[in-house]
Amino acid sequence: MQPIEGAVIAAAGLGSRLGLGLPKCLLEIEGRTLLSRLIDLLEPHVQRIHVVVGYREELVIEHCSRHHREVVLVRNADFRTTNTARSMAMGARGFSGKIVFLDGDLLIARPSIESFIARAATTELLVGLTKQKSEDGVCVRVASDAVDESPTILGFARDPAYSLEWANVFSGPAGILDAAQGFVFEELGRRLPLPGQVLDLSEVDTPADLDHARQFGRHLFL
Repeated sequence: MQPIEGAVIAAAGLGSRLGLGLPKCLLEIEGRTLLSRLIDLLEPHVQRIHVVVGYREELVIEHCSRHHREVVLVRNADFRTTNTARSMAMGARGFSGKIVFLDGDLLIARPSIESFIARAATTELLVGLTKQKSEDGVCVRVASDAVDESPTILGFARDPAYSLEWANVFSGPAGILDAAQGFVFEELGRRLPLPGQVLDLSEVDTPADLDHARQFGRHLFL
């Protein structure tokens, strides 16, 4: 067993498909930002949280200085020409053990992430999945047609025929993305088959995704 040492939240992206002109991690759902909700979920389980900033970084820096002074901010100055894999690799510097990597545009149910972190401590590499719901998600082929909580991942594809999609959450060694050339799921795809864990979450990439996240949030925080 190797406990989770820390977490990296990638919050450097442009969010161009959403088009609101601010980092997606600062979107508010039921009165709190996505970033604050993620930090609150992770803090009881990890020693340190790194937040990678880029696009309109001053807004995220100000938010953290006001509400989350304990997090470590990491700058990705090349956020316009690099992807999430690069941000996550930069954010993982300074860690030596196993960490959780997450996108900053996620709304996750607390029991779901707690279950993921508990299992991650006993699994070398664990990949988060969710039921297919986003407009442009990367779908996942698993070993069984039955959707259980811990399927084995056999492949990633942009094929709506599959019922699960990549959740933009995974745990593994700190240096796993150091040499990544493509997207995060493409790097994970080189290591298949992999254990998966189904998460109860909503990701925000498009206006339709945001509508879904707000509905999900109303249900989640009743």
